[in-house]
Amino acid sequence: MKFIPYPVLGLLLFSAPTVFAATPKTASPVKIKPTQVGKEPYRFNGAVLTDQFRGSGFCAWDNHTFFSAAHVLFDTTWLAPPRWYPAANAAQLDETTAIQSRGYYRWAEYSSLVASSASDGFSQDVILGYSFEKLIKGKAAKINLNGYKDLRKRAKTLITGYPADNLYIEESIEGYFMHKTGPIVTPYVSYDDKALTTTLVTTGHGNSGGPIWTKNSRGGWSAAGVLVGGLPSESVVYAFSKDINSLTRAVTPVIQPIIDEPVSSDKVGASSVFFPYYKEKQIPDGKHEWTVFKIGVDAFPEGAAVEQVALSLDIRTKHRGDLQVVLAGPGGFQALVHNEGGNVKNNLIFNSRDYSADFTGITANGEWSLLVQDRLKGDISTLKSIVLEIAVGDTVVVPPTP
Repeated sequence: MKFIPYPVLGLLLFSAPTVFAATPKTASPVKIKPTQVGKEPYRFNGAVLTDQFRGSGFCAWDNHTFFSAAHVLFDTTWLAPPRWYPAANAAQLDETTAIQSRGYYRWAEYSSLVASSASDGFSQDVILGYSFEKLIKGKAAKINLNGYKDLRKRAKTLITGYPADNLYIEESIEGYFMHKTGPIVTPYVSYDDKALTTTLVTTGHGNSGGPIWTKNSRGGWSAAGVLVGGLPSESVVYAFSKDINSLTRAVTPVIQPIIDEPVSSDKVGASSVFFPYYKEKQIPDGKHEWTVFKIGVDAFPEGAAVEQVALSLDIRTKHRGDLQVVLAGPGGFQALVHNEGGNVKNNLIFNSRDYSADFTGITANGEWSLLVQDRLKGDISTLKSIVLEIAVGDTVVVPPTP
């Protein structure tokens, strides 16, 4: 089953003729006032874009992380991390505000669910994305871990985001103006596991991934779930519960100032995983032999194929022209990182340099290594850190012969 970017649920839930009334009972998206964009809960919202799809998202839990719908980032395979546009509210997006996210975590079984004709994937239709830049100013939104329970009560709820059309009243929605549906009091009922559905709430294409808010004890809004589907007078949300902590635990090591070891979970998959090496070591001076720094990679499903590789490196030296550096992957595949260039310069330091072309398609799990030589005497070189970033797709391949 190929998952379309903005699900239309008429075939998935039930089909019914749309009736257009002068005063519809259904709560439909309406523009918020421009003065409200910087206020809660609207300031937590952002537009989420890939090269193929448009969706909504919201900064919650940490100001480096955002939630959205998984189907915004999935089209038979997982797409590259999306761009985040904070608090957009205009006909066109301001490209100067775009933040390129670095990755995202999701339920590992999601892709299998949507490939099955027996499931639409809504029960796991959520991702937690991250960036090394702050996504919004100030604190992130709070998560309502009782969202699954609270949404099934007659509580006041609010959905916000960036719909591209209005499916109920056929009102044209153009651009990226922030909209809200509600506040409204309507019960949600069980649909599939953590997916809940309600009638009399309409959203539009593009609003997928936007938050559904509930009131918290202080009278403010907390994120109770993610909008994952809609059609006239009906919406589906992925509701939060304590199991969402699996996603936050997985992203925690990545958004720290110093990247920790990745967290492995049977339930959680990632678009990319960081493998750090922080054991400081001096490179033998003037010796034509490799010092090998081994990095074990075992965080991916068996046979998962590499899609992207990036390397961050910090070697301190007075003369980087002495250095040769090679990155090696499983099966003998190699990429030349540095070959005695920059004779008059010192340290060899860079962040997130892309080496995908050298390793795409090989098996991700296995022994990776950084090989370093200091070929001329007189200048001491010290390795401070290595951070290897690997992203995989859903394809499982037999590694090609080097």
